[in-house]
Amino acid sequence: MDAVREALLAATDKGLMTRGARILLAVSGGADSLALLYGAAELAPTTGWRLSVAHVHHGWRGRDADRDLRFVAAHARRLELPFLSRWRNARAESRRFGLSPEAGARRVRYDALLEMAREVGASRIATAHQREDRIESYLLARERRGGLASLAGPRESRADGVVRPMLAVSRVQIREFLAARGLSFRRDASNGDLRLDRNRLRREISNVDEGELEAIARRVERLALLRERLDGDFEATIRPGILVGRNVVIASAVLLERSTAELRRRAVFECAAPFAAPGKPPLTGREREQIVRLLAGGADFRFEAGRLISFRRRGERFEVRLASEATGRKKGNNRAAASVILGDRRESLG
Repeated sequence: MDAVREALLAATDKGLMTRGARILLAVSGGADSLALLYGAAELAPTTGWRLSVAHVHHGWRGRDADRDLRFVAAHARRLELPFLSRWRNARAESRRFGLSPEAGARRVRYDALLEMAREVGASRIATAHQREDRIESYLLARERRGGLASLAGPRESRADGVVRPMLAVSRVQIREFLAARGLSFRRDASNGDLRLDRNRLRREISNVDEGELEAIARRVERLALLRERLDGDFEATIRPGILVGRNVVIASAVLLERSTAELRRRAVFECAAPFAAPGKPPLTGREREQIVRLLAGGADFRFEAGRLISFRRRGERFEVRLASEATGRKKGNNRAAASVILGDRRESLG
């Protein structure tokens, strides 16, 4: 059996895409998502999956994006699957929240996918992230000196129902799957823009031999397993001690001081997350590392992050709140009317 269908079948054993589940397939029209669509459709008669196809038009790339939508809709009709689409203005969203174009597009995309999943009653949203996507995320996080959470790349499963069953499938294997079925796919011209870090890394990876790529993939998989254990430790030992109030989050400073550095990193991020602006992490990696070191030192401290969030240790208490509420001065603009972190906020750790 080909690698695409093997990965999708393995997802049933892992509980990512259980038999009989109603699943929304996120399909852009590119090679990866088309392989996800046809692989899932071929397996549906034996797995009992009830599939729907979703496409998000980001409001840019003009006629090319319109053609992408029609292309995906035509394949959904060919496979006799329900088709849903949403139009979003990713550029306006980016400007509204001060996000990069990539971050703005990601925000509107997941928002739209979650909306469509609710419409069809899907318990899972399957995306077509694959092995090279995972490697790119790792290399990008390494360049930015990220922590374990970001170095381990995209998660197989998120709390909001998003699953990524093809993380072990290579780009070459995907192209072989499509070629065997005579399937063409859409190409996004923006992928050639080397001003974007991920596109630059994608170009570099294309020149790396398969043996080295596989070695990096194994390294990322090991990091993902470490992250999974860290998640379990955090939920068992740290999460129960975090108290979330209306304007403040409190944790045990003593417990954090005695914890590992990775658990402290996770705790600092989680305590600050309720005060983050939509689509943005609550603090930079450098700020987080400073707070992690301060907590390990055992002394009282006060630290204000650049996004106007105040971190303070007073004896046994570690407190996080908006800096304006800690000082009584006018609030900054880093918080919307309702603080929201879209999707699985663990994705932003690093």
